[in-house]
Amino acid sequence: MADLLERINTILTMEFASLEDLLAFYREVLPARTAGYHQEEVGPVMPHNRPGEAEKFVRKIFTLGEHTVDMSAGLDWYAAAEGDLEWNGGLVRHGYFTLLAEEYRKTGDERYAATIVEHMLDYIERVPPFDPTGKPYLEYKKSTWRPFEVAARAAETWPEALGKIIGSKSMTPEAWAKILLATHEHGRFLALHHWKTGNHACLEVAALGLLGIFYQEFKEAEEWREYASRFLLEIWPRQFHADGYTREMSGGYHWVAMRGFFTFYEVATRNGFAALFSPVYRERLVLNALAEFKQSKPDYSVPVTNDSNTGINRKEQLARICSLLRLPEVEYRLTGGRSGRKPDFTSCFLPEARIGIMRSDWTDEARYLFFDMGPWGENHMNEDQLSVEVSAYGRKFLVNCGRWRYTTSPDAPWMARAKYFKTTAACNSVLVDGYCQVPGDAEGYLRIHDGYDYAEGLFAAGYGREAEELDEAMLREKGTGHRKVCLVKDVVHKRQIIFVKPDFWILRDTITGPGEHEAEQVWHYYEGEVRAADGAMVTDFPDANLVLISLGDGPVEKLVFVGAEEPCRGWHCPSYDRMRPTPELSFKQKGTGRIVFHTLLFPVKGRIAALPVFEVTTRGYRVRYLNRQWEVLAPSEGEWSLV
Repeated sequence: MADLLERINTILTMEFASLEDLLAFYREVLPARTAGYHQEEVGPVMPHNRPGEAEKFVRKIFTLGEHTVDMSAGLDWYAAAEGDLEWNGGLVRHGYFTLLAEEYRKTGDERYAATIVEHMLDYIERVPPFDPTGKPYLEYKKSTWRPFEVAARAAETWPEALGKIIGSKSMTPEAWAKILLATHEHGRFLALHHWKTGNHACLEVAALGLLGIFYQEFKEAEEWREYASRFLLEIWPRQFHADGYTREMSGGYHWVAMRGFFTFYEVATRNGFAALFSPVYRERLVLNALAEFKQSKPDYSVPVTNDSNTGINRKEQLARICSLLRLPEVEYRLTGGRSGRKPDFTSCFLPEARIGIMRSDWTDEARYLFFDMGPWGENHMNEDQLSVEVSAYGRKFLVNCGRWRYTTSPDAPWMARAKYFKTTAACNSVLVDGYCQVPGDAEGYLRIHDGYDYAEGLFAAGYGREAEELDEAMLREKGTGHRKVCLVKDVVHKRQIIFVKPDFWILRDTITGPGEHEAEQVWHYYEGEVRAADGAMVTDFPDANLVLISLGDGPVEKLVFVGAEEPCRGWHCPSYDRMRPTPELSFKQKGTGRIVFHTLLFPVKGRIAALPVFEVTTRGYRVRYLNRQWEVLAPSEGEWSLV
């Protein structure tokens, strides 16, 4: 005990006469400093907040994501269900502590607090810090001391849980001293080893700042707070485009990229440290927040680009944004127009990220199309250039397949399947000669008019396959260990889209290049069934439906896949490690020099009573539906218009 007290007094600016005094002090200040603090698990593998889950953790039954590991015979902090290192990450970030702590707060049942203390001390005593110097990335990740996990437990899950259970009988003076020493050790590790780029760096350095707020008595606390404020301001232009969108070009990771910036600001201002931030810091946060707001689908889910899933919903995060930053447009959306200010736009274009959103209105039933014409991305990249997603009348219809498992466990037997979900074949785009896109930026623009919007995107980097050699640096920095070999060069995919407001979209895919090629246009559905009806493919829901018609300049081969194993096609991943069978449409066409697909995406409210008529004309397109008719002037070069 005397040794513990001596070590404690060497790391704090205050001196305590006993461990009992130390615990009494933090029982007073920590709950106030962490009041209202909650960070959603950074994921992707996390505990489930459902009845009975906390009880299972008490019994050392760990259900994280889609897999359960029984540790009733002894805790194993290196466990990785099915060889997936992301499962281990979910375990050692200790997200389940927050679930146990909330159960303790609600019930007063001492078992929940005792479990947290037992597991925390077991980890502290049995898993020593790891020296990453000169070590391969996979060894670092397996150690449980990757800075990402260090930050998430020390500054997110631990303080939230500890703020709720520090007053429990299970928290003894000796236990608290060990926990405080370990927290300080985590902070020093982050200061030495945090990453210097990407969303990991932002989360890890923000964690240093948070530790400096929750534990203001650490001798380094002021240094950590000021360093975090300075570092985050300096890294912002490298993490985000000037329009506020993440350079990772990921619908799901936009919030992950900004959450460190946001949470540090949120906690600091609540605890009297607003002076840490310049006006520019808040201005940039607002840009980030508005980018999240603009990309959000009518149900608040995110576009499924670059390692995202349809199950990611940002309504809770937008509510936090609204509460802290007081953005009237966000308030209007969240309250259904009852308060706030109606946005002065519906459709929008983020010019540096080159993301186009075509939206009819701000209701839950809005017609919505997302179009990715942007850079390849700086992490979590998928081969999703020029992909589109469609929602309408309260339903998601067309979505990219989404992330299944990460490809950072290269020896796992399921790696080929995990890689499939990162390819163009798993996205609403086009393949050439059976090959998927190779890394490369797209180009494009969106122009917004009163009666219609027009967007045009180009992808010209080529198509090919994965190289066989493992690239260690790429695995660490980009999350994928293999480069691509370009086999189809000098082929350009151009996708043109017009939104005839507020009703429907017409797309034209033009694939040009020397020689004969085969192009495959792919469409992935979120759920339900798809059937053929008089040349159209239609869904069959009671409340809303989508009519899809795809025509070619030449013969078109049409295929439908649902839950196919060989090849792996017709699947959707609503969350990490989950697959469910859903329809996938494939339209194939061969041609020399030029291949064209003409596609109508026509949402219908309620059941389909009549089909639209879609015609390719000499000037463009004609659509007739019930007693209405639309003419679109659609030149091969230049902007389209509604006649």
